[in-house]
Amino acid sequence: MIIEQHALWGDEPTPERPATYTAYLADRIPAQEQKLFPAVVVCGGGGFTRIAEHEQEPVALAFMSAGYQAFVLNYVTSSTGDVAYPNPELDVAKMVATVRANADAWHIDPAKVAVVGFSAGGFVCASLATQWKDRAFAAQVGDRPERIRPDAVVLGYPLLDLRVTRDEQLRDPRIDLRVPKTGGKTGRDLLNDYLSMVAGGEATEERLAEICPTTQVTRDCPPVFVWGTADDTTCPIAQVHAFAAALAGAGVSHEVHVFSAGGHGLSVANATTEAQNAAEQAAVRPWFGLACAFLERVGVA
Repeated sequence: MIIEQHALWGDEPTPERPATYTAYLADRIPAQEQKLFPAVVVCGGGGFTRIAEHEQEPVALAFMSAGYQAFVLNYVTSSTGDVAYPNPELDVAKMVATVRANADAWHIDPAKVAVVGFSAGGFVCASLATQWKDRAFAAQVGDRPERIRPDAVVLGYPLLDLRVTRDEQLRDPRIDLRVPKTGGKTGRDLLNDYLSMVAGGEATEERLAEICPTTQVTRDCPPVFVWGTADDTTCPIAQVHAFAAALAGAGVSHEVHVFSAGGHGLSVANATTEAQNAAEQAAVRPWFGLACAFLERVGVA
């Protein structure tokens, strides 16, 4: 296995463009000299403030074992730069274009590039799936729309609608109690600050709807595989149902799996990601095989 680390937007990361990526590439063997691999771009979650490591390399290695070249994207978060929409989304678009630009060197079939996102990373990937055809969006990447279009999308317990997560948190009556060490701000204030940070301005109902992948679904979306758990309190499963309904309404090929229990943040649900949650992991473990089978059916394998 070859592991390479690179800046995404140039020779070195910059404060304006801090994104980096790690490439996990299969060693060439004589019997595979002419083989072209499919590829996945992996976007871990972390609430846009960081990226969870257990949703990065373990995912890349799992897909490598399934025959993919894998790329782990460290898209911009609030800990590295300006996380305001659409900066993280532009990073994943640039990563897809980068994979295609280097397809020959990395022995990749440029028509078989999928994106895989978890939690907040799911928001980023779903946004690309719904926005790729926007020429103004593609122009910010410096490429053509068809070059940034993923050929398939895999979403795990994704964040899809900030309005839903906001409303869930506002149901807690303690949201308006003062929070220690925050300058007298309430939980509601902190939530609004967070939403404004992600939205790139005042988090009005209109702005949150504008950046919501569910409201942007069209028939041009690539095939989508999405899974989640019914008891997820971080990214409520209602978002998945609404997104799936939008995909169905637009006639987009998709597959949805809702596991009855498991919570949030389960990654590939194997021994490398288990953290005192063996039962929850076991409950959702089939998702990876199901996703690989879906990718094969839609021609990205």
